[in-house]
Amino acid sequence: MIYLAIDTSTMISTVTVADDKEIIGDFNVNQSKTHSESLVPMIENLLDLLGMKVADVDKFVIADGPGSFTGLRIGMTIAKTLAQVEKKDLLTISTLKAMAAGSISQRAKLALIDARATRVYAGLYDQNLEQIIPENLYEIDDLAKIVNEKGLEIEMIGLLNDKYFDKFERAFKAPINLNNCIGKNLIRLAQEEGLEARPLYEISPNYLRKSQAEREFKKK
Repeated sequence: MIYLAIDTSTMISTVTVADDKEIIGDFNVNQSKTHSESLVPMIENLLDLLGMKVADVDKFVIADGPGSFTGLRIGMTIAKTLAQVEKKDLLTISTLKAMAAGSISQRAKLALIDARATRVYAGLYDQNLEQIIPENLYEIDDLAKIVNEKGLEIEMIGLLNDKYFDKFERAFKAPINLNNCIGKNLIRLAQEEGLEARPLYEISPNYLRKSQAEREFKKK
């Protein structure tokens, strides 16, 4: 079984290829180009280096959010197109859960993604990746209060660790290798969780909130 995982939830474009036993290719690029410019060439280049074609992929895996609205749309569109053309399954996995899956510490895992201003997308998970605090959009002070009331040691995972570290009690920062580039985690979850593929028309990004355009339209 060959898996190809994609993540465009943040500024980093990620493409990871694996078989049933190991990761065999992994590209992660944080650059000025948009995902629409970089993602397809990354897929093509990685498969070429591996001596493979898109048709060799048995299952596609996509991080479906939350995260960047534009990034999620681009990644989802490309993943759905590849799955449709090749008539293969597309599996979807939460970006926050995939972030948390990289940690093997005994602490609760707090995955954080910037939602601008003082808001964050966040979820708190236990060792089995069960949600202690549900994935949602939070004001950072509200989230800190909820997390601190749990009284748990937490490992903060993401690129906001330095910015918000002081708001959390009993907090530890995840090492740099866990904070992004989650393609390997997507592969792991796709293999371990027995995910069932859904019809492609049912799959869409999980934004967790309306886009700015939708919010402005509602105001009018």
